[in-house]
This record gives sequence, structure tokens and C-alpha cells, in this order.
Amino acid sequence: MREFTNLAWPETPFGAEQRPFGRHIDMLAACTFEWTDEPETSETLPVAASLVYLRVRRRGSTQTVSDDTLSIGFRTAVIEDRAEVPDLLTVADRALTRARRHAVIMAGHWLRSDLDRINARTAVPLRGVDGVLSAWADRAEKQRGVAVMIDTGSEANKTGADLGMSLEPVPERVPDCPYCVAEVARRALARCLAVGMTAALHASRYTWEGKFCVSDAVEQAGWDVLSQPGGTCPAVTTGKGGAGQVADTAERQVARVAT
Repeated sequence: MREFTNLAWPETPFGAEQRPFGRHIDMLAACTFEWTDEPETSETLPVAASLVYLRVRRRGSTQTVSDDTLSIGFRTAVIEDRAEVPDLLTVADRALTRARRHAVIMAGHWLRSDLDRINARTAVPLRGVDGVLSAWADRAEKQRGVAVMIDTGSEANKTGADLGMSLEPVPERVPDCPYCVAEVARRALARCLAVGMTAALHASRYTWEGKFCVSDAVEQAGWDVLSQPGGTCPAVTTGKGGAGQVADTAERQVARVAT
């Protein structure tokens, strides 16, 4: 399993009080999961789990942002083998625990469905997943000291945000080379950021002019950790398909949405 992040947090969810932008800053956290949809098996697997943090102004005032200046904190984990699914679920559980602790707003896209599927795949209790599931079910009731929960597939699905891509997930294959792993991470982070931006617009925390290109924002924030030496996926250069072919399909789907 590979992890890509620009955060310097401790791995223990209740460790030192470290945040991606320092202390005393309100943050919105978006969480997304990517899944397989392979014809040769009826089983779906989580391939990637992503978390994006966005700074928002205190007291709920609206901030004008752009894709070339926005600062984001991110962490995404991508499996390279089916046997790594339990490790991915553990990482996701820790990320959700941290997000509930640090964020004033938490966003997802049909997140309850993702978390139900995750709980169905684990043999051990996941406290972070269970905590978010409980809060998500009661998100219509505002509670003091608890992050506001926003589902961009439900109450925030009509913002009209122009982000250059759809919020709906594109099925992924388990990547089989370093280049494909990085490409899955890029797509996962772009969708996660799109969910976060949509929630920020819905909550009147962010606004922007024209199209906000989430893929450009992800590239600017993570070019150093997402860059992979070696050029392209061997499956693409040899014409054998595989994980690289899924990347091309996803890009075409995004292009259709953008147009």
C-alpha cells in the first residue's frame, strides 16, 4: 500500500495536537473512497481512501478562492494488492478519527454507503468509522462541539459548482505499477477535493469565479509527492490494457462531464 500526503501528523489518532495549517484555524475535512468494479469478480474492493483539509474562515464568513492559490492538506492511501485491504481500512479509520477531532465541517459524497460497505468488510471494530456513521445519521440535528456534516450527494447536490469533473466515483482497478498507483491517487484526491469544494460552497464558506479546476489544485499541492519517475504505465505502452487503461477511461469520462 502506498500513502501520499503533505501532512506531518503522528500516526496515532490521539497523538500530539498537530494540524496541517497550525492551531486555531477552522477546517473543512472531505473524505472519499474509490472502489473496484471488475467484471471477472462480483466482489467490490476499496482501492483508495482520501482525506482533504481546507482552511475556512472563523465565524463562517465567505472566502473567495482560486485553483492556483488554494492551500490544501491531503492524505490518500492506495492499495497495490487485494491482501492490503485491511491495512487500507485501518488507515481510513485513523483518518476519520482525526477528521472528527480537528474539523468544524465534515463532507462526503454518499459517505454513509461507503462506510456501511467498509464495516461489512472488516472483522474488527473501527471506532472512527462507527463514530462518523453515527454522526452522519443525525447530521440534520446540529450539536454543540460536533462537526457539521454535509453530504454532497444529498443536501448539497444542487450547488451548481463548476469543478471540471463529476463528484460520482469512477470504478478503479487495483493498480499494478508505481505509475498507476500515482494516477489512482491523483484521481482520488481530485474527487475528494471536489467534494470538499462543493461542501464549502454549500456552507457559504467558499466562493470562486468561473470554473475551479480541482485537478490543477491537486497537482499544485502534491506535485512533489505524486510525481513518479519512469514515464508511463507499461500496460499502456504495450497496449495490454490493465490498470493504465482504466486511467484513460476515467479521464475520458471526466472530459465528457467537463464539456
